[in-house]
Amino acid sequence: VQDGAEALSEGCSLAEVSEGPPAQWSVPEVCAWLDAWCGDGDLLQLVAEHGVSGRALLRMTEGTLRRMGVAPRSRRRQELLWELLGLRLQQELEELLSIAGGEHPP
Repeated sequence: VQDGAEALSEGCSLAEVSEGPPAQWSVPEVCAWLDAWCGDGDLLQLVAEHGVSGRALLRMTEGTLRRMGVAPRSRRRQELLWELLGLRLQQELEELLSIAGGEHPP
């Protein structure tokens, strides 16, 4: 996780959603993904303030979101945790396929 001031200077709205692996996303790419997913300005601001990179995004837990100030037991928080689980699974599948030398599924 980067310094919040540095993340804000990068500007969340400048990047487009990356085609690369989520673990390699920059803070603006994470913000672009969140914006495309939910468009929640408060959540985008928290991500920028905390400098959440792709690697940090994939490691987020219920506790991380609580410490960041995302409302406990909110629907948005639960939905985000499910989306993050999906991203982690996708990342792990791609890594396993690259190790095995296999092709990506359609």
